[in-house]
Amino acid sequence: MNPQPIKRGGLSMHTIQGGLRLAFDSVAGVTNAVEGVHKSIARGPIAASVYAIIRGVNGALRQGVDRSLALLPGSMVANHTGSAAELRAIAALNGAFGDHLEATANPLAIPMTLLCDSTVLCLEPEALAAAIPRPASHVALMVHGLGMSELGWSRAGAPALGSSLQQALGCTPLYLRYNSGRNVSCNGRELAALLDALFRAWPVPLESLSLVGHSMGGLVIRSACWYAEQAKMPWLPALRRIVCLGTPHHGAPLERAGHALDLMLQQTRFTRPLALGKYRSAGIKDLRFGNLLDEDWEGWHPDRPGRDRRRAVPLMPSVDYYFVAATLGAHLRHPLGVLLGDMLVRTDSAVGYHKDTSRCLEVNPEHCKVFHERNHFALLSDPRVHQQLIQWWTKGGSRVAT
Repeated sequence: MNPQPIKRGGLSMHTIQGGLRLAFDSVAGVTNAVEGVHKSIARGPIAASVYAIIRGVNGALRQGVDRSLALLPGSMVANHTGSAAELRAIAALNGAFGDHLEATANPLAIPMTLLCDSTVLCLEPEALAAAIPRPASHVALMVHGLGMSELGWSRAGAPALGSSLQQALGCTPLYLRYNSGRNVSCNGRELAALLDALFRAWPVPLESLSLVGHSMGGLVIRSACWYAEQAKMPWLPALRRIVCLGTPHHGAPLERAGHALDLMLQQTRFTRPLALGKYRSAGIKDLRFGNLLDEDWEGWHPDRPGRDRRRAVPLMPSVDYYFVAATLGAHLRHPLGVLLGDMLVRTDSAVGYHKDTSRCLEVNPEHCKVFHERNHFALLSDPRVHQQLIQWWTKGGSRVAT
């Protein structure tokens, strides 16, 4: 089952509407930044009045466009599945500005949904039975990473991971689509509730559940498990295994570098208006240390200097964990791999190692695998990765329902 959206010509009306809203928001943001630079160089009431006029015109145009689009028939702005290019672009925008899109009720904000064979699932027993004629008692859910969608699991025409698992193990693969610009904990809590609804509505008894997360997706899965455990949700006993592919369990250096650059720009009044890093999404900022819970980010400003204040979230003892990492280096000590990891995540973070032993994620060494001379995104479609997962799960014997 390779998730492929219905292709249509042109852009959907709801995409055009959301794109226009985001454009007006961008004009407002740029105006504020330019005004800040102007004020830091030559302060005066004339400049302030000019920028006030710009903001007024921009706001009036935005209201006019919104009112004009509101006159169109409702069917023209309803959510639907558009082309692959459109979905990829929207997913990327959600990764970068998803929290802002959600806060402003922008139509581009992606709601969390489960899909099977590119069909968005309604989590009611009759609807699931109609959408999935032959449901297995083993479900494998794929959770994508930052700025991506379910389309990312199939790259360059290669079979999607879900298809490989279905063919080898007889499971039913599902895919999650979500707004990756939200805080990880918000998505984690919502995923926990979504899995609860899936468990209750699945057409046959759900005996085995596997969760596979790429990059940020692994953090969302671990967050969901925490919140499900606190609420004692009934789907947890069915959870057999969790796979994390290139997951920044202890943060990503690229986000830490972006945060450091933003701090440097904030040091003087001349460069402070150029510190646009504050506009990056909450989801991106969570990758600084690998936040999983609300308490990891609530009550402190993510754009200020700060230490790693995460609550340690241990792995669940009743679940098999498998950590997969990639590295650009030909071996573990290769300078390129040590410095850059897989381009986005360092190997030690991906395998759960932390110099603070209380934060280390103790995984069976036989359940860890590093793929050399591979980048972060190669983990999605590399057939060797697919085969490694199948080998692990098959070795698990009765844990995999076939």
